[in-house]
Amino acid sequence: MDLKKGSRIAVIGAGISGIAAANILKKNGFVPVVFEKHERIGGVWATAYPEVHLQNIYPQYRLSDLDWSFKPELHPTGEQIMRYLSEAVQSLQLDIRLGHEVLEMKEQPDGWLLRCKDKDGVHEEPFAYVILAAGQYTDGKNIPQFLDQEQFRGTIVTKRDITSLDIFNGKRVVIVGYGKSALDMATLAAERAAEVHHVFRTPGWLMPDWILGAHFTFALFTRFGNVMMTSWAQPTAIERFLHNKLSFVISSFWDMIQSIVVFQLKRTGKGKDQAAQERLRTLIPEHKILMDFRSSGALGPENYYPLVAEGKILPYHSEIECFSHETIQLKNGSVIPCDIVVLSTGYLTPTFPFLPDRYRSILEAEKDGPQLYRHLIHPGLPRLAFAGFNHGYMHIPAVEIGTQWLCAYLRGELELPSVEQMERSIENVRQWKRENIKFESARSCAVSTRFQQYIDILLMELGVSPYRKLPNPIAELFSRYEAADYKGVYEEYERKKAKRTAPLKTLPLDT
Repeated sequence: MDLKKGSRIAVIGAGISGIAAANILKKNGFVPVVFEKHERIGGVWATAYPEVHLQNIYPQYRLSDLDWSFKPELHPTGEQIMRYLSEAVQSLQLDIRLGHEVLEMKEQPDGWLLRCKDKDGVHEEPFAYVILAAGQYTDGKNIPQFLDQEQFRGTIVTKRDITSLDIFNGKRVVIVGYGKSALDMATLAAERAAEVHHVFRTPGWLMPDWILGAHFTFALFTRFGNVMMTSWAQPTAIERFLHNKLSFVISSFWDMIQSIVVFQLKRTGKGKDQAAQERLRTLIPEHKILMDFRSSGALGPENYYPLVAEGKILPYHSEIECFSHETIQLKNGSVIPCDIVVLSTGYLTPTFPFLPDRYRSILEAEKDGPQLYRHLIHPGLPRLAFAGFNHGYMHIPAVEIGTQWLCAYLRGELELPSVEQMERSIENVRQWKRENIKFESARSCAVSTRFQQYIDILLMELGVSPYRKLPNPIAELFSRYEAADYKGVYEEYERKKAKRTAPLKTLPLDT
């Protein structure tokens, strides 16, 4: 492709992914216009429940070239993230159009015609290219229906309905689900409610904030830790040898981590009675810890296990069978009197109602979401790319580098493989995820804990060094990677581009 500088590119969604993508597009000489159907930027953070905190730490959740102007909490609050995003938009001087809902995208010979609705009515605007940066977590809450639910005289809500934690005051509360929001809800409710009952179909592995005295990011965010991470692709021959020929080393490492997590969980019940020990045992999953390294995998709230041990949160490894006027009945026979039921059961598979039907059928065909080539594009979708569908624990650098990769392709500086090769790569990644990661509705739209392998491969394809801490090999292996380590990727790419005489080519790796 050969898109000229100055070409207008529409970005749909003004969450962190849309903002990060627009910033990189602007650096590369394009003219991004960001459409946001809500009246606030921020995406999922604009609708977050009270007292929510980021699972990551703040040095890893920022634009690579724009630091926090203030010192947030180690795990920033939703309000602190919204402040950072507002300051970023102002600093970057991005064209963001709030209250603009994209109703329809009409394919044109040279791009797309976007039909949008705002307070002044409906209008159309042409663009050479479109990047979708919305739809994973801002829309489509999964709200299951249960037998006799209409008879219940209490309140049934989702996390999005909770604007004040006072809703829990003195109430008998049931939380359904085991993702981050469910665990947060249970922990927050326990400080206010008369009773808290936590119902879940399957317990998940919760990454503790601290592992034997070290913050969990030193296990997940160092290159040494990431070399041990299983993935659909390993970027170097050494990593491929380790995972293919010495896989017992990898499995032993994660068995050790899993044992430490179980040890720390059980230690919470030290000195408690037998009932407390039983409650904690209910929370130990039967599957391996690596299966839970996915988007909905959760960092354990600091007080969750202690509150379970103390009996302030009562766990039930079961499912809701039916409702009555004042109770829910579980499939294990338990009957729980309650006033409020919080359904925190995840999201629906992403949908794209504004796209032509033939393209929707490609993207919406799979229950675990659309798998893309390089988590960025699909060979069957012309002049269309995605930002944030490479969601992971180093999310913002992945979006930035993914968008830089896209810009190289748009400017004719990166050649793609054949359609058949891209489709085969897509299917290989999809199958690996299905075999190694538990189901979630956006499983295909994430790199999760495989962010280092993913980012490394994209940087190598751009001709940019993925080893951002060299020439210090000790720091490269054992220091925690942060967003600032990827500052200057665009500038390095531009310097090296001036010396090239032929287009770049993708690596024979799936990601």
